[in-house]
Amino acid sequence: AGMHAAMAGALTIPNSAPRARPALMKQTGIEFLPEEAIERAKEGNPIEKAKLAKDPTSAWTDVYEFAAKIREGSLTWEEVEKADMNSRLKYCGMLHRDKRTPGRFMFRLRVPNGIVTSDQMRFYADRVEPYGPDLGVVDITTRQNIQLRGITLEDAPDVIDGLHARNQTSFQSALDNVRNMVGSPLAGIDPLEMIDTRPYCNALSDLISLDPVTQTRGNPVWGNLPRKFNICVSGSRDDFAHTHINDIGLQPTVHATTGEMGFNVVLGGYMSIKRVAH
Repeated sequence: AGMHAAMAGALTIPNSAPRARPALMKQTGIEFLPEEAIERAKEGNPIEKAKLAKDPTSAWTDVYEFAAKIREGSLTWEEVEKADMNSRLKYCGMLHRDKRTPGRFMFRLRVPNGIVTSDQMRFYADRVEPYGPDLGVVDITTRQNIQLRGITLEDAPDVIDGLHARNQTSFQSALDNVRNMVGSPLAGIDPLEMIDTRPYCNALSDLISLDPVTQTRGNPVWGNLPRKFNICVSGSRDDFAHTHINDIGLQPTVHATTGEMGFNVVLGGYMSIKRVAH
């Protein structure tokens, strides 16, 4: 129950859009791993080995360099290292499919609690429209998220900068990062609501993806977690956010003794009937 006060004090929502990322990164995600984990990764699958060869948090600056070179004609997307195209750029939320849509990316955003503004929606539409109806598509996902399809590598910085200018990001939305923060779909309007989940989803998302030192998007502290790590916040006893199918679920509750509002924490949920039952 004391989590309510702790979160309110420790997790704050920035008042302005994050600044552009500095040219040099001082820390990488691998630097926060214990030595035992690094040793295991050396014998791991190709993705883990690629991460050790070049930390994927480098994608936060690499994407700008790749795009600039493609625009000036000194590089083509086919010449970009395959591990960058298919793996490391996922740290920017950019997912590439060699066979289905070669040279095109699906941008997965971070949209805490699924809340978007009309300006943001117009931006999504404007970004994908030039690619035509077959490639330029906006998805609304089951985790209250947005995905932009058809984006080319040379156009990626325009998408990233446009999102950051609107206090959104696509950074750390794929691969070994925490997925979008899910909250109540009726947040703020549910008459039986115990807690408005929106500020908590925003604060948790910023905790994961906002560098506390530079105040730029991309936080290496949380840049090397198990794949598809899911967190949700429920706002009422109806549990519209489905805490039991998330790795971490926060359920609102009132402390039996003090009456303080806080959360019960549910751990280890999964999209499996047997796993949930267990």
